[in-house]
Amino acid sequence: MVLLEKLARVAAFLGLAKRQFEPDSSVYEDPETGLTFASSSTNRDVIVRVAIPDQIPDDKIYDTVLQVVAPNDIGWFGWAWGGHMTYNPLAIFWPNGTNNIVLSSRIAFGYFSPPEYPDATYTILSTGTHRNETHWQVTAKCSGCSRWGDEWIGYTELDPDYQTIMAYAWSNYPVDAPEDASTSFAIHQSLGHPIYDLAVAKNADFEAKVEALL
Repeated sequence: MVLLEKLARVAAFLGLAKRQFEPDSSVYEDPETGLTFASSSTNRDVIVRVAIPDQIPDDKIYDTVLQVVAPNDIGWFGWAWGGHMTYNPLAIFWPNGTNNIVLSSRIAFGYFSPPEYPDATYTILSTGTHRNETHWQVTAKCSGCSRWGDEWIGYTELDPDYQTIMAYAWSNYPVDAPEDASTSFAIHQSLGHPIYDLAVAKNADFEAKVEALL
């Protein structure tokens, strides 16, 4: 069973798994935003959900929605769209004070604090973003998270026809300057590589629905 799971993750990483393996994600219909997500939980009890349009252009350039629910005592949480923590768009979240959550677009090139990444931009949606005594939740639209790279290194894209490997990382230690979106932070304490079935995350009238959530 363990061997099959490892083979499934390798196949998904290579873009070869076309509805062949059991994904880590499941469908989630969010009553608050009205969006349908592919949803999965991490080993730190962080829930990560991804929503996409039902019409995917041939160039695979489209907006996505990322929703993260995390416990208040986490130092920071990172999400990687490319299945590993380097050379792909990252979303880094951390608490700032008692009310605010910072979302920073980054890209990593090695085992050091990743710099900001201007090619992926996040717009936090007011509906679906809040905090209580135990957890915070952020729902954000990303432009630039479905396709990245260049002609020199090649392009990587999210194709919902295939199961997609994502990645996450987290640390219990806070970032160096929580009020600064470009702050540095220490290396993760743990990471994971969940397989997502994005076919279940498709939403009709995606742009209009997301616009209504701003």
